[in-house]
Amino acid sequence: MRVLIYLSNTRGYEPKDRVNLMKQLRSMGIRVINVRVATRHLEVDASTDNVDEAAHTLGLLIGPVLEVVNLTMEHRYDNPFRAYVDLFNGERFWEAHEALEPIWRVGRDVNVQGLIVAAAAFVKLQEGYIEPFLRLANRALSMLTASAVDCIDLVSFRAGLKDALGVMRPFRARCIN
Repeated sequence: MRVLIYLSNTRGYEPKDRVNLMKQLRSMGIRVINVRVATRHLEVDASTDNVDEAAHTLGLLIGPVLEVVNLTMEHRYDNPFRAYVDLFNGERFWEAHEALEPIWRVGRDVNVQGLIVAAAAFVKLQEGYIEPFLRLANRALSMLTASAVDCIDLVSFRAGLKDALGVMRPFRARCIN
């Protein structure tokens, strides 16, 4: 089963630490697909037959387990746009991107695609890949042309994204209703 295991970043890991962390976890037999480092948590994308055991081991090595998300099941949201904002603001960018994918597949709205690309940009930042972050963030900016999409205030989102290009840190998205 593929899972995202969210762990508290009690040891102060940074994106530059993720490659060594992945090597360490893999050397212990954990089937790690990826690690992303957020401000307050780490996101371990793993494949496991025993979720409880993997979460327990990771909790001992990294920090307290905050949540485990089963990726083998498609998640349904009452309002994918509000879910996107909540996930984005929680620096759960991979999940935020996934929340809007079904919406984009149906309508092909360039603004929805821009939000997806923006979340993907921050995934790259969490992985320590600065150039892809910059490229994707700029691409997202060029796609976000409306003033809002559903509840998401794209005017403030674009401003936050522009600022993030300079400071290399996430910002907070907001719903307008």
